[in-house]
Amino acid sequence: MLTFAFIMVLAVGDSVSEAGMAYRAAREALEAEKYEEAVTLLRGAIQQVGEESDQLKYRDDVSRRRHAYYPYYDWGRARLLQSRTASTIYIQRDQLQDAVGRLGQSRHPDAAVKLEEAKAKLEEVTEAINLDGSFNAAKTEIEVLGTNDRYVEAFDKHKAAAAKYRTRVKELDETLATLKVKQATKVGKYQADLVQRLRDVLFIDPVTRGETIVPSIQSVMVPVDVIEDGKGGPTFDWAKQFMALVTKELKAVQTAATLPPETVTRTADAFDALGQEALKIGLPAGFRASRSLAQTARLAKLRDIAQGAEDVLDTKSADTVVASAKAASAQGLAAAKQQAEKTTQESLQNELTTQERQVNDLAKAISDGATQRTRLTAPIVSAEEQLMDGDVLGDVSKLARLNQDLDSLSSEADFGTLTNRLRARAFFAKAIAASMEAYLRGKTEAEAMEAARVAITRAYGFDPKVDARWNDRLSSKMKKLFTNLKPQ
Repeated sequence: MLTFAFIMVLAVGDSVSEAGMAYRAAREALEAEKYEEAVTLLRGAIQQVGEESDQLKYRDDVSRRRHAYYPYYDWGRARLLQSRTASTIYIQRDQLQDAVGRLGQSRHPDAAVKLEEAKAKLEEVTEAINLDGSFNAAKTEIEVLGTNDRYVEAFDKHKAAAAKYRTRVKELDETLATLKVKQATKVGKYQADLVQRLRDVLFIDPVTRGETIVPSIQSVMVPVDVIEDGKGGPTFDWAKQFMALVTKELKAVQTAATLPPETVTRTADAFDALGQEALKIGLPAGFRASRSLAQTARLAKLRDIAQGAEDVLDTKSADTVVASAKAASAQGLAAAKQQAEKTTQESLQNELTTQERQVNDLAKAISDGATQRTRLTAPIVSAEEQLMDGDVLGDVSKLARLNQDLDSLSSEADFGTLTNRLRARAFFAKAIAASMEAYLRGKTEAEAMEAARVAITRAYGFDPKVDARWNDRLSSKMKKLFTNLKPQ
C-alpha cells in the first residue's frame, strides 16, 4: 500500500500522477478503515489536482492509469465513517462538520445522498451537545428533589432525563440508585413512627380523646411526595384501613354503654378482625391498637350492666358481649402463636389473658349482681303483693311484721346497690304499711302521717313518681295523706 510518505517522494513527477497515486492510496486506506490516513492522502491529492473528474488519466511508474477521481466525496465519506467511533461527542461534531463541507464540494453522483446523511447526523449530534450543556442542571434538579424528600417527582424527572440525555444514562442511573436508597430509608423512618403512633393508641382514652387517634396516625403516613400512593407497603395500607374503621366506629366505641349489645359486638368484632390482619403482616402494634378499641367497647357495655342501672340486670346482653369477647380472645391467642418472635408471642398471649380476665371478672360481677338483685328485689315485690291483700291490710300484726321486714331490707349493706326506683318502691311500701298500721291502732291522721313521714320522704327522694303505680290501688284517704306528705 502506498503511503503519504511514499507519495511525497514522488513529488518530482507531474501533479496529475501524484494526485492519482495519492487518491488510489487513500481509497485503500479508506477500505482498511484508516480514516485519518485516508484524509491526509486525499488532502495531498487535492493540493495537486483540486477538481473532481469522472475520469483521471495519467502514467505512473508501472503503466498508464484511468479511473474516477472524487477526492472530496471520499474525504466526506471518510469523516462520516470516522464519526461513528469518535471518542467524544465534540470530536464527532467536528468530523461531521468536515464531512458536510467536503460532500458539499463533491460532484460525485451519490454525494447528495451522503450529504443528507451527514447533515442529519450532524443535526442530531449538535442537539445532543446543546442538551449536554443543560445536563448538569437537570441532574442537580433531580438530586435537590431527593434532598427535599420529593422522590416521586425526582423519579419522573429521571425518566424524562434518561430519554433526553441518552449519552449520560449511566450517570443518571447512578443518581437514581442513590435516590432509591434514600427513599427506602425515609419510608422506613415513617414506618417506625407509624408503629410508635399505633402503640400510643393504647394510652389514649377513646371516650375523651378518641378524636385524636386518626390525626395522630395520619401525620406519620408516608406522603405521596416520598412514594406513590399505595406503594408504601402493607403497614401503611393497614393503617389506612384502621383510620377508616376508627372514623366509622369511634362514636359506637364512645357510647357503647348505651348501645344494644348487638351493635357493641359488631363494632368490637370489626376491630378484632382488623387486628387479625395486622398480625398477618407482622404488625403487633396494629393488633394491639385494634384490640384496645374492641376491648374498650365491650368493657363499657359490661360495666354499664354490672352497675345495675336497670331494675333487673340484663344478663342476656351480658352473655352476648362475653361470647363475642371470648371468641375474639381465642382467635387472638391462635394468631399470637403464629408470630415469628417468641417474645412477641409471649407478650401478646399475656395481654390477651389479662383482657380475658377483665371480661370474666365483669361477667362474674354481673352474674353475682343479678343473683343479689333478685334476692333484694324479692322482699319488695312480696311487700307490694301483700299490701294489695285485704287480709293483710286489716291485720295489725301482719302489717307490723311487713314493716319490720322492710326495715331489715333497708338496713342491709347491699340495699344501696338497688336502683333508685327499687329503693323508692321499698320505702313507699313501708310508708303504706306504717300509715295503715297507725290507722288500725286508732291513731289520728296526724299520727299516721308522722309514722309514714320518713319512709315517704325517702321514697319520693329516690323517685318522685313512685306513687304512680299505686294510683288505682290506694283509697282516697291514703291518697290525701300521701299528697300532704309529698314534697312540693
